[in-house]
Parts: sequence; C-alpha cells; structure tokens
Amino acid sequence: MNYRKLISDHFSNMQAHKSSDKSGAIMALLAGLAIGGVLGVLFAPDSGRKIRERISDKAMNAADSVKEGFNSAKNNVKNKAQEISKEFEDFKNETKSGAKDVADQANEKIQNV
Repeated sequence: MNYRKLISDHFSNMQAHKSSDKSGAIMALLAGLAIGGVLGVLFAPDSGRKIRERISDKAMNAADSVKEGFNSAKNNVKNKAQEISKEFEDFKNETKSGAKDVADQANEKIQNV
C-alpha cells in the first residue's frame, strides 16, 4: 500500500473541504483528554485513594486559578471603567469651561456693540 499517496490525498482533501467549523477538532481534543485520563488512572502506580486525592487537589488548584483569573479580569475591567469615567468627566468639564468662555466672549462682544 502506498502510504505517502494516501496521506497526501487525505491532506489535500482536508484543505479542499476546509471550513470554519471547529467542533470536530474540539470533540477530538475532548475525547483525547478523556482517553488520556482513563489510561493515566489505569496505569498509575499509586492506589485509587491517592489518585483521587491528587485529582481532587489538582481540581481545587484549577478552580482557584480560574477564580483568580476571573477576579483579576474583573478588577481590570473595573479599573478601566473608572479611568474612562474620569476621562469623560474631565472632557465634560473642559467642554463646559470652553463653552462658558465662548459664551462670555459673545456676551462681551454684544455689550461692546
């Protein structure tokens, strides 16, 4: 069997039918993760209790990391919103001041006329 031709044909068909749908790749990734997890547990040298404890610890660490990331993102958004609010307030005050100056100059010209 000509494997090079088979592989070449496979990749050319993949490029010809390329789409923006990534659900197949995501499903393959998830299936690979599940299979890897099962094989890891089956061939692990530790007892089931130790493995469950390690899995639990890693899950807790992952949850903590996600929480920290979420809180960090939340704080970044909050800080950015405060910066934008301050910039808007400064712009509003400058605009008011500029409008007042223009109005004062117009009144002065009216008074002079």
